[in-house]
Amino acid sequence: MKNILIAFVLLTFAACSSKTYPDTNWDGKQWTVVEILNVPVQTAGSREDAHLIFDSSEKMMSGNGGCNRIFGSYEIEKKNSLRFGEIGATRMACQDSPFENKFLEVLKSVRYYQVNAGELLLKNGDKKVILKLQ
Repeated sequence: MKNILIAFVLLTFAACSSKTYPDTNWDGKQWTVVEILNVPVQTAGSREDAHLIFDSSEKMMSGNGGCNRIFGSYEIEKKNSLRFGEIGATRMACQDSPFENKFLEVLKSVRYYQVNAGELLLKNGDKKVILKLQ
């Protein structure tokens, strides 16, 4: 009985470990959008590029949509499941509003993630890559 209790306690701590949530490795990193719906995105290497920054302690995301600042919540679950909550944005007038609107629309479709060779791949419900970030 004692061994079962010890095993249960160890499993509980393992389940709460930050290793189960890879976003702790993403904290503060700027993930820049380099491809959306299989179309390459031109980047300038600046904070103005469309990007996401994750805050794992708050389960919040912030970033830039290409013009406006964006922010919102997210949730990571088992089996590489990732969902964004309501995403808010500032509302400055922008020349590239169609791109930003598409980016925000695509974020709503994210259901899964995969990290591969320094890239964050965000996938839809069919597990097709819809956003590629570096």
